[in-house]
Amino acid sequence: MVPGRPRRRSLIQAAGAGVIAALLPERVARARELDADERERLAHGELVRVPLDYTLAKGDYFGGISYALITATPTEVMATLHDPAAYSSILPWTMEARVVGKQGHDTKVFFKQGGSLGSASYVLVVRRESQSLLRFWMDPEEPHEIGDCWGYFRVQPWGARSTLLTYAALVQLDFGLLKLFTETIRKYALTTPALVRAYVQRHRSTASGQRGE
Repeated sequence: MVPGRPRRRSLIQAAGAGVIAALLPERVARARELDADERERLAHGELVRVPLDYTLAKGDYFGGISYALITATPTEVMATLHDPAAYSSILPWTMEARVVGKQGHDTKVFFKQGGSLGSASYVLVVRRESQSLLRFWMDPEEPHEIGDCWGYFRVQPWGARSTLLTYAALVQLDFGLLKLFTETIRKYALTTPALVRAYVQRHRSTASGQRGE
């Protein structure tokens, strides 16, 4: 189980997936701030996770927000987040991730995620909203084996040498056995910033080693 009790919030009006995804960063930002204890935990290299639940007209969503500090620049971290080749390493349970289309600033990425008990496939629209914000949401027009999914990554400078990575995601599972594993899915999904940190630092070490040869 994820530490802490999930907080349920109600959104009065339902909107399209893209509109909801655009509102999510501001809603979450208004909902909470990092407290002194969380800042101290981040400084000690811990992953901070906050489970959240939302109720929309379409149904119940679960997920949360998580944070980690990465010893790298925001530009380096964002480059990883915007690289589909990295997704199988930085997103839990990703069995396959490949670009299936592009339109303007949007990239469509096919995902197959799961494990020995089953898997689910869907297509996410990924958009680089700004230098610090990357948003994503499920494309409902493409075949999908989950109800819905949307969220964002945000990178912010933290001190002289680090980046604060914030990850938020909400998922709706409207059918299938996957609904039985809601808390397990939440738990692993919120480890994403730690996986990004490991990936970035591993590749920085490799690059440093190649420069030293």
